Amino acid sequence: MRMEEILQQLLQGMEEIKKTLQQHTEILQQHTEILQQHTEILQQHTEILQQHTETLNQHSKQLDYLQQRQIRIENRLDNELLPKINVLFDAFELRGDEIAQLRKHLDERLDVITLDINYLLGKTARQETALMELRKAR
Repeated sequence: MRMEEILQQLLQGMEEIKKTLQQHTEILQQHTEILQQHTEILQQHTEILQQHTETLNQHSKQLDYLQQRQIRIENRLDNELLPKINVLFDAFELRGDEIAQLRKHLDERLDVITLDINYLLGKTARQETALMELRKAR
């Protein structure tokens, strides 16, 4: 009977090993399913990252384009507009100087005219006084 007991123990051991293997198989299947789910999630995230990368590339191209436009605008400002503004400013200053000189000249002329008018008024007053004296003397 010893042999039967040994065989029976072996059989029980094998059954336990079989149960353990089945449990491990089930656990492995569960882990495989979880890994598949994680793989799907990772694929979704990869797709999202690819979309974001494409968007970033588009934005990078747009930024490069805008930087090129900005450089062109700055160059145009430096090469074309600032010299024109400086010329206009110089012309404005020159015109202001001309107006100041004209005003000074007109003020001088007005002073001369005022002196002439005062002289004529004085002379007219003297002549009127002389005429009145002549009329009285007659």
